Amino acid sequence: MILYFLKSLTRLRESLVDERSLQLVRITNILDKIFPEFKPFFKSTGLKSSTAQYLLTNYTTPSKMANMTRASFDKMKSELRNTISYSKFCNLKELAKNTIGNEDEILTFELRLILDIYKELNNKIEDIETKILFELNLLTCRTRTVVGIGDIMAASILAEVNNFYKFDSANRLLAFAGLEPSKDESGTEAHGGKMVKHGSPYLRRYIMSISNQIIVHNPVLYDYYSKKRNEGKSHTVALSHVAKKLVRIIYYLETNNKDF
Repeated sequence: MILYFLKSLTRLRESLVDERSLQLVRITNILDKIFPEFKPFFKSTGLKSSTAQYLLTNYTTPSKMANMTRASFDKMKSELRNTISYSKFCNLKELAKNTIGNEDEILTFELRLILDIYKELNNKIEDIETKILFELNLLTCRTRTVVGIGDIMAASILAEVNNFYKFDSANRLLAFAGLEPSKDESGTEAHGGKMVKHGSPYLRRYIMSISNQIIVHNPVLYDYYSKKRNEGKSHTVALSHVAKKLVRIIYYLETNNKDF
């Protein structure tokens, strides 16, 4: 019952995350018209950063940002754990003052509205994640011990698989995730080694998303990725090998009740 609930929660979260990403694209599109210099200013942290969201929420338009004061900076600094330096704050004011954007009233209204939607989605996602973690802590999940896999993704994988013991081998689990190489009628590997499209699309998405991030944090999988790259594999192909190895690791840990 817990796994069924987790599956529902993690899929709902995935849907809301997609919707949040869509709203972020809309925010970007509007900013490109009214303050095109804003997003490049936050290129290192992105529009999702607390500082960017704070400024857009409290000032919104370039004219208001151009008129920010030292008191404005001090207030922002007191409300955020981490924010930009005062020199960067002044640089942003200067960009706002000389923007090539058009401060359109309708676009500004739309921006405020979409920012509200974005923040509401953020709050709902946080609520769901809190519930997911509560449910996950009631279960034994060895996947969460793999360096580079966060608890939310571990819960998502566990919920999609449901019962690792129903797969008699890691290859069966790979097939369920749609990560086995496609086969021709003779059973040999097809040209290009394309991935098959059966099984759980959610599980495949989780695994591929994690694989793209895990090579940064997990020495074992980074070394494996580097080995494939040194063999002449492209980034995409090497990443698919990492995904398959990750599934095999997860299968072993869960079926043998071992930590990574």
